[in-house]
Amino acid sequence: MKNKSIALLLYGSEASPKDAFTDEKYKDLAAALIDAGFKVTSVLYNDGKAKELEESLLEFGAVLVWVNPIEQGTGRHYLDLMLRSIADKGVYVSSHPDIILKMGTKEVLYTTRDMDWGADTEIYHRYEDFKNNFLPSLSKYGIRVIKQYRGNSGNGVFKIYFTDSSEERIKVIHAPQPNEEKIFTRDEFHNEFLKFFKDGGLLVNQEWIKGISNGMVRCYLTGSKVSGFGYQESNALCPQTNEKDSKARAVSKRFYFTEDCGLFQDLRKIMESKWIPELKKSHSISDELMPLIWDIDLFINDVNTIETEKKFSLCEINVSCVSPFPPSCIKYIVEGLEKICL
Repeated sequence: MKNKSIALLLYGSEASPKDAFTDEKYKDLAAALIDAGFKVTSVLYNDGKAKELEESLLEFGAVLVWVNPIEQGTGRHYLDLMLRSIADKGVYVSSHPDIILKMGTKEVLYTTRDMDWGADTEIYHRYEDFKNNFLPSLSKYGIRVIKQYRGNSGNGVFKIYFTDSSEERIKVIHAPQPNEEKIFTRDEFHNEFLKFFKDGGLLVNQEWIKGISNGMVRCYLTGSKVSGFGYQESNALCPQTNEKDSKARAVSKRFYFTEDCGLFQDLRKIMESKWIPELKKSHSISDELMPLIWDIDLFINDVNTIETEKKFSLCEINVSCVSPFPPSCIKYIVEGLEKICL
């Protein structure tokens, strides 16, 4: 029999601790795992604890990780080193860092641009490429969205367009502050985005999806199976009246639905039968390494179309820290761990 002890690893500090048994996002999952016969431990992580945690985490059969790409201004460098180390020694990690790099960064918008859900997308690995190519794309399309390599909660996501026909001044709106505008000259604009290329960073230049005003569907998955849905009527950068209106609608609450909800069965079918197999094949990801809980955010291009492949456009894929999640996901997570740990 394999090890049935599970660590639920949450980011926090001694001054601001988190506990999976009391946190609203995780307590139902923790209870369900205990009911299924698992020994569950809540583990607090921050970079200062990485070295001391590595050895203790080897005692667990599985480590379920909820740490954002950016926490308190720092990335996941030390955490990912630790997770790779324990995974190499036989501990199951819910989202392996190598898989996060394959499909859980904004680069996936570029690598899947030719799939049904794809949009016109460019990628800049070098600052010089960005300087030479971004503003011409803005001239051509009018509005573009820039996204940094790794981020969360809208950090590093910008709506960009020229302020007038002279194309000498550029308006920039950052998703976390959608009603705050900054205006730059061309040189100022290029200098503002230089920082995103440090430490191997890159920028993705994505088409402005007009369907943003139709809301966003979040498809939750456990492995390769759809385990629930979320719908949000408006999100960051959603305009009030038209696509060039700088004022954004307030971000709305996300509502959760089970995997069987009739509203989303067309999406469930194409996701499981076509899109997920295509994603796994193009990124060389085996069934065993698919994340235990992850999600795909999709814009709704046309609410009335019956052609599912044209109905949605990809916004992003979240792998690092998917929470909260619909209650319907819990049974799939438990079943997935039972296959791994029994």
